[in-house]
Amino acid sequence: MVSSRNGENEERQLPIRSQRFFKLHNFWFFATREGAAVGPFDAQEGAANAVNDYIEFMQKADDGARDFFTPGAKFSG
Repeated sequence: MVSSRNGENEERQLPIRSQRFFKLHNFWFFATREGAAVGPFDAQEGAANAVNDYIEFMQKADDGARDFFTPGAKFSG
């Protein structure tokens, strides 16, 4: 989860890191800090747009929802 430092605007636009995107079998994905691959997208632009949605989701999600995107997290069956 991304948090703001004291005095920073919480509505700021986060930089998109180019190394977070990758192409596999003609589809685009992005990698999260948690190590998950999110996709597929038809174009890199679609993956780039989805990064902001993902960040917003992670900021608002509860711990259980965030754990879903954390590789190795354990879920009750």
